Amino acid sequence: MRCLTTIALLTLLVTLAWARGARAVQSSAAPASSRDGSAVAPGILYPPLPTNMSLPTYDYADPETRAGSHFIDGTDRRSRALGVIWDDVTQTWQLTGSGWLSSMHSQSDHGSTENAFCAKCHSPLQASAAAGFDNGAVVNAGPVPQQRFEAVTCATCHTPDNIAAQIVALNPNALYGAGTAIYLWKGVNNPASYQILDPGVNSDGTSKEDLLCLHCHEQRHNTDDSAFEAMYTTTHGPGGGPVRCIDCHMAPYQTVAGDTEMFHNWNVGADLPSSCGAVGSVSGCHNNKFTMFTVTDAQNIIPFIKEQHSDWWSLPPFNGVPQVAMTAHGAPTLAEYKILEREISKIDAMGTQ
Repeated sequence: MRCLTTIALLTLLVTLAWARGARAVQSSAAPASSRDGSAVAPGILYPPLPTNMSLPTYDYADPETRAGSHFIDGTDRRSRALGVIWDDVTQTWQLTGSGWLSSMHSQSDHGSTENAFCAKCHSPLQASAAAGFDNGAVVNAGPVPQQRFEAVTCATCHTPDNIAAQIVALNPNALYGAGTAIYLWKGVNNPASYQILDPGVNSDGTSKEDLLCLHCHEQRHNTDDSAFEAMYTTTHGPGGGPVRCIDCHMAPYQTVAGDTEMFHNWNVGADLPSSCGAVGSVSGCHNNKFTMFTVTDAQNIIPFIKEQHSDWWSLPPFNGVPQVAMTAHGAPTLAEYKILEREISKIDAMGTQ
């Protein structure tokens, strides 16, 4: 009897100790389970979620929960993808300026988007698969509940872990292990709501992976530009295939524990040198044995890409100085872009001597 009493007492003590540990985990602001239902590991004290960085008119529960509930001693990429990093000294979250919170995706509320059709782009998790646009009118689209937009959140591109496992079981070739898929507005935990992406190229030579972006953005930019068209359909990309949207707009910037991390603000200019592959980047797209393309070179070529119909030689670094003859109006050829790249590199190098 005494033995049984001792066992019962030990069991009670263990139970109480576990309960105190569980309360310690729950006492931090992170939830006891992640959005996909997986349990939070007992004994790990997560920092509070970065709700102080949320706009009051948005519901940021999805991205904040994903970042906070997976955060482990400052090394998890999901927090950096959100755009925050935990500072142990100040015990506060700090914005990195290179994650989702710094993107237009995180702030996509406009006066005309408060229905379940427009929400397909502006707040996908609140959109309706049945909503559509017919003969100039929005149909089958009720108002978004509570008028609180989530914007384009993590789940728009990234499947929950439990859904990813089901998708991989059906399609082992799913891109990135089904961690990335097109959301079809049928419920975030519904496997039928995700259109999987396969690696490879389409029949026209473009990347299949671009379908993830084109699902909302509908078309690539500069498609009337022969140089861009050549990049989209030939082997100019970092991996030897066509240049993908994400090669420039989600450039890789570091590798942690074998996992390559990419910018999640989709801003090419702010993410130099990585976004253009200049000197100091991971990919090295515009830095090879033929040209030492620097950050300054990349910053100087971006206006030319944006201003296809302006007087090119009035732009920096030339400022009206005549250079090699080249088309100043209309779409340049790929060969002319290469000349432009060399001319810019040459002028910039002269300024550093």
